[in-house]
Amino acid sequence: MMIDDVEVSELPTTSYVILGLLTFREMSGYDLKQLADKGIRHFYWSPAKSQIYAELRRLEDHGYVTMREVPQTQRPDKRLYKITPEGMEAMQKWLAHTVIEPDSFKSSLLLKLFLGNLVSLETLSILVEERKKYVSRDLKICQAKAQESRDKMQGSSAEDDLFYPLLTLERSIAVYQAEMVWMEDALEQRKQRAAKSSAKKARRKTSTSSKR
Repeated sequence: MMIDDVEVSELPTTSYVILGLLTFREMSGYDLKQLADKGIRHFYWSPAKSQIYAELRRLEDHGYVTMREVPQTQRPDKRLYKITPEGMEAMQKWLAHTVIEPDSFKSSLLLKLFLGNLVSLETLSILVEERKKYVSRDLKICQAKAQESRDKMQGSSAEDDLFYPLLTLERSIAVYQAEMVWMEDALEQRKQRAAKSSAKKARRKTSTSSKR
């Protein structure tokens, strides 16, 4: 697949993250970082500032974005980047033809839970409660963003640039809600198991005492 003598598959995914964000509007590197943090971090990763500026230079070299400088008083001139028709074509081809890879996932909580037989119920409860704080925070953030998008869509036909991001927010909300339920259930199962173990040990102790 060739576009302007550049094979689409050879560009890193981060290039397409930046191109995709630029389809919303003309932005500076700072604006791109802000949008990435607010818009895609709940389901993907947000590129570092250094990555964003490196990819903007790469995309500009390929003719996929243009840059213009906006004079600012008491500050360095602002550089604004805009996707070109060639960049839009590359973006659309990447969306249509690249393979969907399996989602990558890692969890320090699940790793420690996997080895849960080596820690006490109290320690496990602390770990789960700590995770619940993070999930609860991220859940509230996504719910607020989703409601904001729904409010903007009221009274008019749903704009695609609001509708599709809303779908990703709804998915993240469902995942966070499911994880909260799972954590409560996991703790309850662990408590029940501990109670059964204690009762079993008590019976053994009573039986040993009666035999003496």
